[in-house]
Amino acid sequence: MKVTLTEESRVVYERRTTQIKVEIDGVEYTIRNSEDDNGCDYYVYSESLNDGNYMDPYDLEDGELKDVIQKLAETCYDDFLFSESRVGKEVDLEELEDY
Repeated sequence: MKVTLTEESRVVYERRTTQIKVEIDGVEYTIRNSEDDNGCDYYVYSESLNDGNYMDPYDLEDGELKDVIQKLAETCYDDFLFSESRVGKEVDLEELEDY
């Protein structure tokens, strides 16, 4: 069998999903930022939300919680803000406003 390469290897579609876990007022949340060539999607998971299923943070009823989770989702890909050295430390929400 003769095989001839007619086009070089290249990425034609890529999706990257970044995840952080945070505690807000004693409740643990998993927050995801999923980005591909078409844009970003944000997801949040907590046992106390949506019968324990991932959901879009835009659908949260609590306005203040929604704002905080959306900002975390928008920035959770940042390797400095959410680095291993910051685990266990409080997240400065004002620092997220620069993003």
